[in-house]
Amino acid sequence: MSEAQVFDPQGFWSWFKRSGGWYDETLLGLKSYAGMGYGAVALKDVPEDAPLFHIPDTLILSPFNSDLKTKLSGEEWGALDRGWCRLILTMMYETQLGEQSRWSGYLSNMPTEFDTPMLWNEEERQALAGTDIQDRIGKEDADKEYETYLLPVIKAHPELFPPSSAHSTLAAFHLQGSRVLSRSFTVPLFRFDPSSKNQENDDNGDGSDISDIDDDEGEQVAVMIPFADMLNAAFERDNAHLYGSSRWEKGFTMKSTKAISKGDQIYNTYASPPNAELLRKYGHVDVLPLPTDSLDLLTKEEIGGWPYGNAGDEVLLDGKLVVEAVAEVLGSGPSTSAGADDKWRKSVEKRVDWWLDEGLEDSFPLSLSPELDDELIQFIRLLAYDAEWMRCKKKGKLPTSMMDARVAAVVLKSVEMRKSGYKGSIQTTGPNTTPTELRKTYAAVVRLGEKRILNAVSRLVEELSSNHNASKKRKAEGEDEGKGKGKGQGQ
Repeated sequence: MSEAQVFDPQGFWSWFKRSGGWYDETLLGLKSYAGMGYGAVALKDVPEDAPLFHIPDTLILSPFNSDLKTKLSGEEWGALDRGWCRLILTMMYETQLGEQSRWSGYLSNMPTEFDTPMLWNEEERQALAGTDIQDRIGKEDADKEYETYLLPVIKAHPELFPPSSAHSTLAAFHLQGSRVLSRSFTVPLFRFDPSSKNQENDDNGDGSDISDIDDDEGEQVAVMIPFADMLNAAFERDNAHLYGSSRWEKGFTMKSTKAISKGDQIYNTYASPPNAELLRKYGHVDVLPLPTDSLDLLTKEEIGGWPYGNAGDEVLLDGKLVVEAVAEVLGSGPSTSAGADDKWRKSVEKRVDWWLDEGLEDSFPLSLSPELDDELIQFIRLLAYDAEWMRCKKKGKLPTSMMDARVAAVVLKSVEMRKSGYKGSIQTTGPNTTPTELRKTYAAVVRLGEKRILNAVSRLVEELSSNHNASKKRKAEGEDEGKGKGKGQGQ
């Protein structure tokens, strides 16, 4: 993301400490990083498990900590209970308050410009055609959400949202939404609303990790956690983690998870996101030297003198696309008679419903790996073989994960169909300086990573299929030889 305004570290520090936050000023500072905005830097060698900073619950910006809800009717507040509507409107309201807001020192230091695709123009977004991001930008849906749910409340309360204010417009909605997308955390609702369900699901007071808390049953809520949201994410470079305190000691503490050398950036734990996800949520991509095991799966042409990218990249094959690939391979697609195709589609619908009822996903990750996702093979066999479907219904067991010629054909057809959606060459160029060119470069990096994966998967499937056929042939020859020996012995 980009930091359009002049960030004031000292002003932020003063506000943070004055508002009840704590940080170890001997261990960490704030620094601007190209393409990432401000992040945390180690001022000296940091040992493992060192507390870096603490945020009390009262400092967290949420719809339940702000007094906005007390100024709206119960009906208005209830109508906003969908997605991030409450949080975004709360942030609009607190921003409108300016210095009177408890979070003024936080909001005034947040980014005002982002390079996330949500804020790209139509021409720029076209460069993402075919990628995993294309159908996940959701700008039109966001516009509709603002007009349907937030705008009526904004218009009904000019005393809270002055018509002349720039803080309650559609552009402001997208700005706050981009902040939520890139910086929010999800925590149990009961930390802020005692009336919510499943309070007993809090941790036992021994400092549970926030991701563990997120996995608890019960309603969750997106919130903004000052300071914690400034730590950046990068593939396999996390060295700190946010831990939730017990119900008796409310708040969150950021701790180092390994030793950090002086001058190194401090990264929070966000798993290892692929570039498509980094760009969608944070407005940047990882461009790092690819490990040898990844490069070994690529051809010289695919590397093209640019052995960089994100080793965590993946491509998601949508289940609907796989269904169409199966139809093409089995000859049950558009070229068949309407009646036969309709019968096949109804059968497939039942099989997909069974798959989903088993709690399985209908999208399948592909990556630079010498192995193929077992669930993808099982899903294809479920659709492509009646015997597998009958077995599933009768025994309640998943299909086998054996590769054969038919499965290989479906995977190759799926890859071919997926690749047809991309625009542009597989090659990419280095970063440029202007925002428009930088966005084109980001899109090219995402396309390149995904196309490399699809090409590598095609080669892998052809190899697996060839090995299966060779094994099948050797087995058949062995059986024939055994039969021949049997006849000789019986004569």
